[in-house]
Amino acid sequence: MATEAREPGAIDEATAKKAANRFDLRRIIGGVFLIYGVILTVVGIVGSDEVKNKAAGVNVNLWTGLAMLAFGAMMIAWALMRPVEPDAPR
Repeated sequence: MATEAREPGAIDEATAKKAANRFDLRRIIGGVFLIYGVILTVVGIVGSDEVKNKAAGVNVNLWTGLAMLAFGAMMIAWALMRPVEPDAPR
């Protein structure tokens, strides 16, 4: 069995990629938009008619929630399709 000696505190490439992608801002922002989008969509669907039609007959909560869901999904898709590649160690 050949074992490579590594420097103390050195991390391998796979661990570096996981750490870089875990804290990718696109995932965090996308997740927040998805959560708030679900909340607003539910409020837009189950809210009272008075609140739904308050803004000139437009259900603002519903449409804003749907837009936030779409934006959050795009952010998550972008982060998954183009993951972060950490810089090579110097």
